[in-house]
Amino acid sequence: MAEVQKPRVTLNRNVIELGRIYAGVTEVVDHDNKQSILLKNFGNIPALFHWEEKYDLDNVIARFEPSRGTIPPNSEVHISFSMTTYIGGNIDELFICDIEDLEIPMGFEVHADAYGLNVTYESTEDTSGAMSMS
Repeated sequence: MAEVQKPRVTLNRNVIELGRIYAGVTEVVDHDNKQSILLKNFGNIPALFHWEEKYDLDNVIARFEPSRGTIPPNSEVHISFSMTTYIGGNIDELFICDIEDLEIPMGFEVHADAYGLNVTYESTEDTSGAMSMS
């Protein structure tokens, strides 16, 4: 009789709180960050993973490093995550990691309050036509 094994992989978090961020500025979460991302394989067989990255220039670009790979048995992989948003407002994005041979993908949410670019200017009435920006 043979035992069929499936990967036993966990993700160490389901939410990342970025707080206040700014449109056009890349936010990075890596292994030095207190909100680091860790995939851990508790199984006896290697687990293949693949993060679904986002490339929406009107909304958000998100990348993972490594974005795909293999987690050896009884091992873990630290994941670096970077996100650039191009809109202001509340950000609630879901990021998915597919694990081969698992029926349900795993992932995490990112919550942030994104601020867009605000520019104000004041024109002066002098003859030089100079403008000041604040």
